[in-house]
Amino acid sequence: MLKNSQYLASDTDVLHVANMMTRFGWGDGTNECEKDIQCDLLEEDAGHCVDPSRLPYKERLRWHFKQFCYKTSSHGIPMLGQAPNLLYRAIWIFLLLMCAGTFIYQACSVVEKYQRMDKITDIQLKFDTAPFPAITICNLNPYKDSLLQNVQTIKKILNVFNDVMEKAGQNNMNREREEPPEAKDEEAEKGGEAKRRRKRAAAMFEPAYSDCECAEEDGVVECTANTTNKPSTEKMCLCAFDRDSGDAWPCYPRDTWNEEMCDFCDDHNYCTKQATSITSVKSSERKPCLCQKFDPFCVAFDSTIDILKLWEYYGNIKIDDAKVLEALGFKDMNDEVAIVTKAKENIIFAMSKLSRNQRIALSIQKHQLLHKCSFNGIACDIDRDFLIIDDPTFGNCFMFNHNRTEIKSSLRAGPMYGLRILVYVNATEYLPTTEAVGIRITIHDKDDYPFPDTFGYSAPTGYISSFGMRMSRMSRLPAPYGDCVPNGLTTNYIYEGFRYSTEGCYRTCFQDLVVKDCGCGDPRFPVLKGAQHCEVFNPDSRKCLERRTNDLSNVHGSFRCRCQQPCDQSVYTVSYSAAKWPSQSLNISLGNCNLSPEECNEHYQENGAMIEVFYEALNFEVFSESEAYGVVKMLADFGGQLGLWSGVSFLTCCEFVFLFLETIYMVFHHHYIQYKKRKQEEEDALNNY
Repeated sequence: MLKNSQYLASDTDVLHVANMMTRFGWGDGTNECEKDIQCDLLEEDAGHCVDPSRLPYKERLRWHFKQFCYKTSSHGIPMLGQAPNLLYRAIWIFLLLMCAGTFIYQACSVVEKYQRMDKITDIQLKFDTAPFPAITICNLNPYKDSLLQNVQTIKKILNVFNDVMEKAGQNNMNREREEPPEAKDEEAEKGGEAKRRRKRAAAMFEPAYSDCECAEEDGVVECTANTTNKPSTEKMCLCAFDRDSGDAWPCYPRDTWNEEMCDFCDDHNYCTKQATSITSVKSSERKPCLCQKFDPFCVAFDSTIDILKLWEYYGNIKIDDAKVLEALGFKDMNDEVAIVTKAKENIIFAMSKLSRNQRIALSIQKHQLLHKCSFNGIACDIDRDFLIIDDPTFGNCFMFNHNRTEIKSSLRAGPMYGLRILVYVNATEYLPTTEAVGIRITIHDKDDYPFPDTFGYSAPTGYISSFGMRMSRMSRLPAPYGDCVPNGLTTNYIYEGFRYSTEGCYRTCFQDLVVKDCGCGDPRFPVLKGAQHCEVFNPDSRKCLERRTNDLSNVHGSFRCRCQQPCDQSVYTVSYSAAKWPSQSLNISLGNCNLSPEECNEHYQENGAMIEVFYEALNFEVFSESEAYGVVKMLADFGGQLGLWSGVSFLTCCEFVFLFLETIYMVFHHHYIQYKKRKQEEEDALNNY
């Protein structure tokens, strides 16, 4: 060392000095190896040891990390600590970083795979006796026609329905009778007189006002009727109208018709002012008529009756009736199928205002529909085995196997060991809105509401209908693996007493939206307590309900219902076959028939049916979901990646944890000692002052 150079503390090799002092027994460190803070002791030849707690703070940390590099069980890190030169150390740093990066990438993939919560579905075919489901049977006709005549609201709806159907039929008949343009052109060329004669030959005339478009030709004004338009005073004309054909012809301006007394009127109400016979006609036999001055045409006229207005006859009716038509949805309807569908909906709306007991009394009763029954070859107890379900669409329905504490099962496969029911629908009591004769059958779990309008099967009368079924059980995983509803329970479920189902959830969600927006509920579904159904003759409520229904069916609408599947569910697959029933040789009592056997057989074919519901085989499928990648598999893959790229085991991870904790302790302990030292110096300074 040069004479004038300065010696710095950083130039001292502290570890070397500590080793020398320990070797020669200098200082307080002699044989004091029991310290609280030391990872290990570096032993030398003489049995002396280095106490790391006596080293300066930074050197102690450096010594601590270096000792960890020497002794850790992780692969690669000891090679880094024992590197003889800088190049060798740089190579190992590069390898360690590359392996660490690869491990992090693979570890993220493992965690991502676990977070997907994948599941697998196991399918098993069990050869065992499956429990028999609940069977709900409904008449396709919801209520008796004779009893509904006493309900004024229903009677009014049916009267409007009959009028609308009649007018729709007349309009359709008129369209069918319209001639093609070519025929009309030929008729025009032949002259108006031939057309008039042909019209008069088959018509039953009466005077009627109409909206017209008039044109004058050769001094004669002739008009064309627009029967559905309400005319202005200038465009009103008078026509000879035939109700059967719907023809309004000929038409002339109203002021060209004169009231006369005609000598003769034929069966078509076509009249002549003067009789052609030489025999004089008595004045008492003459009849009032309307004649027009351009054409010698007269039509019988009764002055005591108002002249028919065609715009009212064809739909532009009085304001009160117009409101009724608008509320019932019949306005501008000409399609008979659509009219019948709307009439069914109106009956549901009207019946929702009656109490449940009133609705049950107006529908078919249990013993009126169900005449004979057997299960497993043993006669049923119709009163005990069938429960009444009040359905808005089908009226009284009857559920077999409704007792949830009793388990019924078929002894064997086939129709002889299933449910066999003889039903009598009594078609003479069908409403004019009921389009088919037969029954509706629904197969479901006894805990579920049947929903016959959605999941039911129709069976006609005059046939023996066989429904063979197979059962499949679904067992789904709840969150986080799936989104099914566990235990079948939800809040605000409108079908009280029944288990949750997806269809019931959608109806509950829709009903909740309708009640909030319209102030009343859809009568096709139950409502929650405190709410009421919409009025049948309230056009505002009906329009609001129609808007919400369209919004639900619109894929771009603002309203959405999210309904999950139940976690546990039974699904029934049904196959159907039928044969004519009854046979000529069958002698069975059904309904009331006092006619000959042939006539009674025909009566049974129109009003009766035999229903069979059975298992096709005594086995069923079980679909069960299980986790595909659980915590155990994730830890196994995580450990495999860790061992592959770093040679690290669980105990190695513990070594790193202890290294981290010891380092934290050393840092805090050092700063705590420094803090106490400063406080002591401040106190000493104050005392000396």
